[in-house]
Amino acid sequence: MWFKNTQLMSYPQRRQRLRWQAYTFLLCLLLPLGIVLYFGFAQLKQNQLHTYQEQARNLILQIDRQMFKRRLLTDALPVNAFDYYQAVYNPLTDATLQMPSVLSHLDPARPTATRPIQGLVGYFQFDAQGRFNSPIWPEPLSDKDIAKPGSEQKKASPELQQRYDRAKFIYQILAKSEALQSKLSQGLSKESGLYQLWFDVPGYFIFYRLPKVGAQRKLQGYLVRREPYLLNLVSEYLSQSQFNLPVLLTLDANSSSGSNTLYNAMAAQPEPVHFLFTRSQSSARRLAQTEIPAELHEQFIYSSPLRWPFNNFTLHFTTHSLPMSPTMLYSSVFALLLILTILGACYGFYRLSVKQLALAEQRMNFVSSVSHELKTPLTAIRMYAEMLRSGTVVSSDARQDYYGFMHSESERLSRLIDNILLLTRLNHQNQDGLSQVNPDYVPVTMLADIIRSKTSTLLDKHAFTLNMVIESPLSEETAVLVDQDAFAQVVINITENAVKFFAAEGIIDPVRRQLDITFRRNDHSRDKLELEFRDYGPGVSQQQCDKLFELFYRGGNELTRTTQGTGIGLALVAQLISAQQGQITAHRMTPGLALRLTLQTQPVTDAMPEPAVLK
Repeated sequence: MWFKNTQLMSYPQRRQRLRWQAYTFLLCLLLPLGIVLYFGFAQLKQNQLHTYQEQARNLILQIDRQMFKRRLLTDALPVNAFDYYQAVYNPLTDATLQMPSVLSHLDPARPTATRPIQGLVGYFQFDAQGRFNSPIWPEPLSDKDIAKPGSEQKKASPELQQRYDRAKFIYQILAKSEALQSKLSQGLSKESGLYQLWFDVPGYFIFYRLPKVGAQRKLQGYLVRREPYLLNLVSEYLSQSQFNLPVLLTLDANSSSGSNTLYNAMAAQPEPVHFLFTRSQSSARRLAQTEIPAELHEQFIYSSPLRWPFNNFTLHFTTHSLPMSPTMLYSSVFALLLILTILGACYGFYRLSVKQLALAEQRMNFVSSVSHELKTPLTAIRMYAEMLRSGTVVSSDARQDYYGFMHSESERLSRLIDNILLLTRLNHQNQDGLSQVNPDYVPVTMLADIIRSKTSTLLDKHAFTLNMVIESPLSEETAVLVDQDAFAQVVINITENAVKFFAAEGIIDPVRRQLDITFRRNDHSRDKLELEFRDYGPGVSQQQCDKLFELFYRGGNELTRTTQGTGIGLALVAQLISAQQGQITAHRMTPGLALRLTLQTQPVTDAMPEPAVLK
C-alpha cells in the first residue's frame, strides 16, 4: 500500500516521500482542473464565435432582402420609360406631346423611383430585332453607327456629345455579354416579371427584364458597376452590425454553382472583392489583394452564398483572433486565482507537513539526547553509590570526591528536569493564557548582581573571566522590565551553552576564556536596553544563527555529537525573553557568538553617571 510503512525510514526518506505525494496530489488536482478550464474556455470562445456568426448570418439575410427590394423598386419603372421620348396626352389641347423620359437624365446619382442605384452606368433597351436604344439618347445605335467615321462630330452641343458617349459606352459593355447576345439570338420569350441578372461581364451587373410593349416584347434593363453597388449595400448594414473588431468580407464568385449554367460556361472567373469593416470608421472600404493584412485571415467566422439571382457569389467573413470577452476575462481572473489558491494551499500543506516531519525528527533527537543526558550521570551516580555502599572506598578524601561528583551530577539532572518542566509550563501559558512569568521593573545593578551570582561558580570552575560593562548614557539605576527568576534562568542557560561548546572544541587559548556582558541603550529605540552576551568560542554559521532558538535544534548528528545538551536551552531562553516583552537575536562574531537581549526600560530622571566596569 502507498501509505503502509514497511520499514523505518530516515528523515530525508520521509521528506522525499512526502514531496512525491504532494506532487501527485497537486497533479491530481490540477489535471482535471486544467481539462475543465480548457473545455470551459473553448466553450466560451465557441459561444463568442457563435455570436459573430449570428451577426454575419443576419447581415447576409438583410443584404438578400435589400437586393430583393431593389429589384422590386426598379420593376416599378414603366415600360415606356426606356424610350427617349414618352407620349403624354394633354386633355386641354386634346393633343399628344413628346416628352423626354424620366430616365433620360445623365446624373447616375439622381434617384430612380424612390432611391438612387449606386454604381449605375445607365439604362438600355433592345427590341426583338436586336436594335439598341437608351433613354439618354434619342436615336437607336448599332455597330454600324458606332463604327461610322466622324460620327462623333455630328453632335451639335457638349451635352449631346456626352449623351452619345454614354449611350455608346453602355452599348459597348453590353456587347461583351455573351448571355445577352445569346438571348437576343434565341428570341425574347416571356419570363418572370422581376428583374433577372447577368454576371458575365467582369466588373458589371446587367439587370434585365422582358416586358411586352405594345404588340412586341422587348429586353429592358440597367447596367451597374459591381463594386460600388456591393460596397454601398454591404456598408449600409455593416454600420448597423455589432462587430467590435475589424472584419474582412470577401465576395467570391462561386463557379461550382449550377444555377446559372450559361454564366458558368461563358464567363471568366471574376476576381474576389474584399471589403474591410472597422467599428471606428463605422463603414466598409474596398481593399486590394495586396493591402489585406495576413492576420485578418486567422479566424474564420461565417460563409454563405447569396440568394438568387446573386447565388453565384459567396460572402466570406474572416477576422484576426477573437478578442477576450468580459466573461472570458472574468473567468481567466477567477481561474488564475483558483490555481494560485490551490498552489498556495498545497504548498502550505506541504510546508506544514515538512515542519511536522522536522518536529518529529527533533523530538526523536530530543528523546535520544535526553536519554543520553539522563543515562550518563545516572550510571555514574549508581556506580559511585554501589562502591560507597560496598565499602570498597576506604579513603575519606575519595569518599568526599565521590559525594561531590554525585552532588554535581544530580544538580545537572535537576537543571535538565527544571528546564523541561519550565518549557512545558510556558507552552501551557501560551495555550491557556495563564502567565508563568510576571515581569517588573528592576534596576540594572540588581541584574548585574544576578549575573554574577548565577555565573561565578560555573565560570570559575572552567577558568573563565567575566567582563561586565555598563555603557553611557545608561545609568546603573535604570529600571529594566524583567522577571528575576526567569532572567536568572536565561543567564544560566546562556552561560552554560557558551562554556559547554568552548570546552567541546578543545580551545586552549587562555585569552579566549572570557565572557563579555555589556549593558547599552538600543540604537533604534532609546527606551529599550540591549544586553549582549559575547563569548570567544567556536561560534556558528549564519544559517545556524537563524535556527539557534528553534525547539530541539542542535547542529550535527545526535548519534555522533560529543557535546551534552537536549536542544531546548536556547529555545527556552527565547520563550522566557518573549514572556518578559523582550527579544533575543544571535550574531556571528570573529571569533565567537553574541546573543543580544532587547528589554523594556523605564525612563530615569537622575543624572547619568560615568560608565562603570565591573569584573
